[in-house]
Amino acid sequence: MSTLHFEKLSQYDRLAEPVSVSIPFSEGKLQDAERFVIEDAGGPLPSQRRVLARWADGSVKWMMVHFQPDLPGNLAKTISFRIASGTESASSPQPAKAVRISEQEDGLVVDTGPLRFRVPRAGFLPVQDVVLEGVQTWPAPFAGFRMETDAGAADSSRSAVELEIEEAGPLRAVILVRGRHLKADGSQFLGLRGRITAYAGKAYIEVEHQFLHTLDLEQVSMQGLRLDFSPARNGAANPQLALGEGWYRTAIEESDSEVSLTLDTETMLYQSNEHFIDSYYGDFWCDWRDAQGGLCLSIHQAHQNFPKGLYGHSEGIACLLYPAGEPPAPVLQGMAKTHRIQLHFHGPQTSLDELSQRSLQFQLPDRPSLAVEWYRDNNPWVETFFPKGLPRRLFTDLNRLHDGRPKALGMMHFGDAPDSGYTNQGRGGGENVWVNNEYDRPHACMLYYALSGQRRALDSALVSARHWLDVDFCHHHPDPLIDGGLRIHTRYHATGRCTPSHEWTEGFLDYYFLTGRRESLDVAVSVGENILRHMALPSMSQPGEATVREGGWAIRAYVGLWLGTGDQRWRNEAQRLVEMFLDWHDQFGALLAPYTSHTMPRVPFMISLTVNSFARYLLIDDDERVKRLIVAVMDDLIEHCLGPDGVFYYKELPSLQTTAPTPHVLEALTYAWRISGDERYLRVATNTFAALMANLEGKQGGPKFADPSGAVIDGVGGGRIFADKYTSLILYAGAAAPVGLLDWYEYPYPGAN
Repeated sequence: MSTLHFEKLSQYDRLAEPVSVSIPFSEGKLQDAERFVIEDAGGPLPSQRRVLARWADGSVKWMMVHFQPDLPGNLAKTISFRIASGTESASSPQPAKAVRISEQEDGLVVDTGPLRFRVPRAGFLPVQDVVLEGVQTWPAPFAGFRMETDAGAADSSRSAVELEIEEAGPLRAVILVRGRHLKADGSQFLGLRGRITAYAGKAYIEVEHQFLHTLDLEQVSMQGLRLDFSPARNGAANPQLALGEGWYRTAIEESDSEVSLTLDTETMLYQSNEHFIDSYYGDFWCDWRDAQGGLCLSIHQAHQNFPKGLYGHSEGIACLLYPAGEPPAPVLQGMAKTHRIQLHFHGPQTSLDELSQRSLQFQLPDRPSLAVEWYRDNNPWVETFFPKGLPRRLFTDLNRLHDGRPKALGMMHFGDAPDSGYTNQGRGGGENVWVNNEYDRPHACMLYYALSGQRRALDSALVSARHWLDVDFCHHHPDPLIDGGLRIHTRYHATGRCTPSHEWTEGFLDYYFLTGRRESLDVAVSVGENILRHMALPSMSQPGEATVREGGWAIRAYVGLWLGTGDQRWRNEAQRLVEMFLDWHDQFGALLAPYTSHTMPRVPFMISLTVNSFARYLLIDDDERVKRLIVAVMDDLIEHCLGPDGVFYYKELPSLQTTAPTPHVLEALTYAWRISGDERYLRVATNTFAALMANLEGKQGGPKFADPSGAVIDGVGGGRIFADKYTSLILYAGAAAPVGLLDWYEYPYPGAN
């Protein structure tokens, strides 16, 4: 028996609250998803289960579970789950109210119990024929998403769309929508994807709209994007309007004529907010009601993705996802953007407090967490990312790194951060350089969440991956070396190229396993295929022709795909690159690579990154040659690249032998210790660890500022400081702490609570 923990969140009771959790299982533990039982106070709860991945023996590796527990106000709660015994009946009880989908010629009809609506095939509106508690409220209250650009206007309402049922209940239904926005003359414009999620027994739904620039234009400037709720008014009396916004107490404005608020650059510059913005910033909703009923419309993470606006008036609500009149937002070829809104249909007497509470749950939902022991015993990543006995002080420093990157707000920027080091090098041509979540922040944050249970880390994993999926991943490009790849750190996210040393797959796979969103699995595979195209270039397949880390990161990407999908081609490609590196080392006696026109220096941080990828390869192929290679390479670096202080320097050139305690060498030396059993490697690593932690990077203070790309940025510093270091620090500390090499680093009273 194991547990799911809900930390104390809302002060209000939440009855039958829709929640989801994705659970990993060790190989052979769960053969049949129907044997999974979730219980509250000893009684089974209705659950909806979906297997996302399986082990080679067919057993479940990852499973998404939806359920609706009763959660108490101002209290934490723990519920349990288990695998039913062989003789036990394990059928999940049916919910009192189930969500159902029925297919019709003109669309899909969704019935949650209190709410029924139709998702049409003739355009993404998003819904029609809304019926609340048996009464048809407004037959056609929406007319689609409308955009204004420098290339013309277009909307989502007139193009036939493809509908796909991703989940059909009984607790949650998800409908996917695909199509294109059309211009007034009927010509196709930006790509369109939508998502509608409904819950059993609930009168609210979530709607997502994504536009994708997949045209043969270098850039489109977004000048306006809106969704209008325009109900047929019931009676002569003016409707009642309300607008809620705030990050502390939600300020609610009421009127019988109009309410309006725009979150713009000035708002974000001068509004004070102490929240960790990946988790929460504030709330933003508008309510319209008449004698028949009403709708409360909430924009998810509106402040983080400003500019946004809401305008309530006598004829309905205007949801301004990009308000007209704001400076145009460049949408470069290959970029996309997803917006989420909640549509809460309600009766005429529903209180504004109840609407506000539901909107806040939309912004900061309950998320159950698994114990670290569960991840340790059911580790889908295989590597030992969950060691015991870590110094408690290490968590303090990891929190500083995780929380310490600059905060960035803006529709095309939230979920990423600029890096002052790259910017000061001039790589942005005078503009800020965005790291594009370099070193795989989504993956690092997911691993830290599993180890520490801290919600902020999970939220960072989710928003970083979402930014990747929209902005940094290239959805379309005429160059096959850019198309379907992940862009390198650059100004305005999508102005750079793609290269294997800056393309990652593990974070995309984590997002798929956390959310069940197949788009992220598809993108992970696409990034892998982009890397394949790069590695097929002659310069990438010849020893000594490219930098060492290009092939090293390619191995990491392939191993991640093999572990995530089980597709044999990724294992084969990883093996091919390992053979290349074995030849490389044999040919030069070391992993040397070109730098100046007359040198092939050792670069400790790049070589260590690649050694770490060799060790990841050992997770899928226990090759003795690779083990010997890891030890030989680290012996070579110790011999040639240690400075007089016993710490590795930056590069093996007289002009570049500055002290550079890179975290990646900690991990590489840890692998050498594992293979050889020689503690000398850990002692060398401990010197580097001490130097690194003595000068730990962090966000530097200063006023918020608006940069030329439209972002509002709070703080100056390194946007990649956490992802750059996390796995190396954990793997090293997990090895060094048990043998006493980190006793000096611990707090005086580590057991005190």
